[in-house]
Amino acid sequence: MYGPQDISVQYLPPTVVSQYVGQWITTSIPTYGQVTAYITDYNRRTGMVSMFMYRAPSYQPQFIQVHHSDLVGIAPYYGPIPPRPTPRPPRPWQPGQPWQPGTGGGFWPWLFYQTGVFGQPGQPYRDDHYYY
Repeated sequence: MYGPQDISVQYLPPTVVSQYVGQWITTSIPTYGQVTAYITDYNRRTGMVSMFMYRAPSYQPQFIQVHHSDLVGIAPYYGPIPPRPTPRPPRPWQPGQPWQPGTGGGFWPWLFYQTGVFGQPGQPYRDDHYYY
């Protein structure tokens, strides 16, 4: 039988890691999980990898240094540079919710425009005249 104890992690040789210097990658790092990173440097003498790491959900860059043996798998990253969260589509307005700016006006702006509160309908509002 095979169980969780039979899972093996493949060791990444230093030559593989050094090929990714100056490139965007995806990898998994213990305590960080799955990350997207830009490898800035690899020190062959110490085995340390310097990188800017981007983690979901915020994708804020974080500079870290880890030993190459901490990298679990490595692959080129082909997504947006720099990585960023996927934007959520705006929620449609629901009756009973307050009107939000930028959602296309509403009843009151329409009424004010129709009644001339903002000037003559179809004319720009000007506040450079005096009433006597």
